Amino acid sequence: MLAGLLVISVLKTQFGRNFARDFVEGRVAPKVRGKLHIGKITGLSFGGATIDSVEIRGPDDSLFIATGKITVRWDPRDLIDKRTLISYLEVDGPYVHLRKSQAGKWNWKDVFPPGPPNKRVPGAERGYADFIVADSVVIKRGTVLVSMPWHPDDSLRGAKRDSAVARNLTRKDKDIRRTASGFEKTWRWNGIELVSGYTRLADPDSVGRLFQIARLDADEFDPPFNFRNMRGGVRQTGDSLWLDVTHFDLPGSTGKGSGKVWWGSDLPTRYDLRVVGDSVSLSDVGWVYPTLPTTGGGSMVLTIRNEQNLSIIDYALSDMDVRSTRSRLKGKMTFGVGGPVLIVKDLALEAAPVNFDLVRTLAGGPFPYDWQGDLIGTVRARGGPVNRFRVDEARITFEDANVPGAVTRATARGELDILFPEFTTFRGFDVDVAQLDLRTAQYLNPNFPRVNGIVAGTATLDSLWLDVRFRDADLTHSDGPGEPTHATGNGRVTIGEKFTGYDLALTTQPLSFTTLAHAYPSVKLPLRGSYQGPLRIQGTLDDLSITTTLTGPGGTFSYDGRVDGYPTSYGAHGSLTFLDLNVRTLLASDTLPVTSLNGRMALDVTADSASLATTARRVTSVPDAFPPQMQTGSPGGQVQAVLQARNACFTSRSSPE
Repeated sequence: MLAGLLVISVLKTQFGRNFARDFVEGRVAPKVRGKLHIGKITGLSFGGATIDSVEIRGPDDSLFIATGKITVRWDPRDLIDKRTLISYLEVDGPYVHLRKSQAGKWNWKDVFPPGPPNKRVPGAERGYADFIVADSVVIKRGTVLVSMPWHPDDSLRGAKRDSAVARNLTRKDKDIRRTASGFEKTWRWNGIELVSGYTRLADPDSVGRLFQIARLDADEFDPPFNFRNMRGGVRQTGDSLWLDVTHFDLPGSTGKGSGKVWWGSDLPTRYDLRVVGDSVSLSDVGWVYPTLPTTGGGSMVLTIRNEQNLSIIDYALSDMDVRSTRSRLKGKMTFGVGGPVLIVKDLALEAAPVNFDLVRTLAGGPFPYDWQGDLIGTVRARGGPVNRFRVDEARITFEDANVPGAVTRATARGELDILFPEFTTFRGFDVDVAQLDLRTAQYLNPNFPRVNGIVAGTATLDSLWLDVRFRDADLTHSDGPGEPTHATGNGRVTIGEKFTGYDLALTTQPLSFTTLAHAYPSVKLPLRGSYQGPLRIQGTLDDLSITTTLTGPGGTFSYDGRVDGYPTSYGAHGSLTFLDLNVRTLLASDTLPVTSLNGRMALDVTADSASLATTARRVTSVPDAFPPQMQTGSPGGQVQAVLQARNACFTSRSSPE
């Protein structure tokens, strides 16, 4: 008893504290390949001590571990039993940097090189290092860094590789830097606040290390998660880490998770984690893609894996039900992060609905036209890199908010380039439109022809959506009860600043003038009936080059010239040829005679919208036959039609009724 009191008295002196510090350093330093520093010790007794600081550096003088004040308490009886059983451990400001060299060796193995094989025989007396357990651990303001070699994608060569390196070295969302021997990527956890109920570093009766977490707060840099109120357990064996987190909070989310993280074998860190988000805020996961919305949220299951290409981490969302920007999205999808471009794959989504506010957010900015409304339907897509995105089937209905009642229904499949969504590019993209209300196009583009009605059909699209090429088109246009226009062919549509450009090579079978006249009321088209033949259109609405030969019940006529169909002035300038032309049938007027006209005319017609109706009435009231030259119009000459007939033959087969 007297000896114990004497020892305690000595330990409380500066001499005793220095002796204890030197004793600990003398026992530990030989096992450290580098530098060990233990700071001032206070409060030293048989049952505890406070250490001012600890620092361990590697052989290259790089910092491995540093701490602020350490407070530790123990039961001296456990020390007598050669058990390192700590009843309470508190560490302030610990800093740990784990680094893997380009040669594949971890720095902690350099700092603590393995000793000779343990030759202890069964039943031999154990040492202090064989049993290390803490009943209660508190960590304040901790920092942990893990650095590993980084290399650009193996598929990149030359300038592409240099560009990838330069981009990654300047990224703000990753910590990648150049070192003397190559490149290094660092993962960082800051602001660590930990309360652990039980920690096991060594126990001859148990396998691996165990950390029970009563509460953990930490700010993770990559991916950027700010964890709070984390509870659960972590077990580490060799190069594997098992996690069972029963609860965690993010700034706007809550959930739980489990899984495994493992490393070694000179391979990147592998992940197999499953996180159940009971309540997920999109502001917590917006880092996955720059244009993901940051408002709203919902529930989902997140699986994190890297299976094939270990450099690419898959974030798979399933059981997803998310609401944002007046939209609701359900289903599953996977983001692949770490490759040259983002991968989006394995989509099975339901838009219930998706408002164009969400589409604009994903696109990263406004579209050239003011789309408003809801998309309703489903998308199945194997996906892939966003510049080679494969859609297996999309079934979408668009309800136009700009034009109430205007609805478009379509299905689609094929490949897209959506690397920059506002410049989406089609690559053999098959579209099947069940219904396209032309009022939508008219609202979006004031210079779109004022043609009403519904377009339906199929086509394969290529090129940029603002300059789209289509092939194998099979389209119909209907408006009212009349026979619809049916056309097949190929073409190109270019959206310009003012006018849309057309380059179309179609075969009409038929072209219904009756339906067109009903759908295009501003033109007051006098022709009626359905006619078949090729139709070539090039130019913009105010200056269209049209070449066609059409045959129908009123005969055959050809036109080769230009047409101005832009309100408020209209015009036609070209050559009109006709064969067996029956004016009575062509104009569907019982007041006209039955004719069989052959000839050719140089057509020069100009009109404004105010006088076009008068022109149409006068044309439909032409008397017995076309004279060689005809002029009609209002006194101001707003409408002028000069028809020069060459070698025309006018034959009336019957009298007018």
